[in-house]
Amino acid sequence: MKLYLVRHGQPNPETVDAEKGLSPNGEQEIELLASILKANSISVKEIWHSDKTRARQTAAILASGISCTNGFVEIKGLNPTDRIEPIIGKILAAQADLMVVGHMPFMAHLASLLLAGDEHRLAMNFDTGAMACLDYAHGRWTLEWFAYPRLFKLGDLLDFRSYH
Repeated sequence: MKLYLVRHGQPNPETVDAEKGLSPNGEQEIELLASILKANSISVKEIWHSDKTRARQTAAILASGISCTNGFVEIKGLNPTDRIEPIIGKILAAQADLMVVGHMPFMAHLASLLLAGDEHRLAMNFDTGAMACLDYAHGRWTLEWFAYPRLFKLGDLLDFRSYH
């Protein structure tokens, strides 16, 4: 089972947009990520996102670039300071490839708990627009790859096909 963990794209400042929707730069970084995912034929059952505008917008852009059987769905429990354990149960119960779009520090805590067994061991950090691909096999999670916007700006579209 593949789990794609994504932090939303760069938001507008709260002084410009009270809901902190995606900034033009944030939209561009997620559109680039979606194009890379599309070029690599990424598919998931669903894209889960929090109730925040920037997460919903990120999920919608990503859904346009991948094969997503059930589309994108708002899920409770993905906000910045929500508890991690309930979402892990939902992920395992889904028994399908999923994408989760959320926020810091939630995404870092989720990745840390899955990979290191302790949400406070900070296994990785997520800049805006960053994505990690985790694989669940034989009762454990492993990191397959990690990508972030500064990496995209190197000018090469990354080929992740060898990891599937």
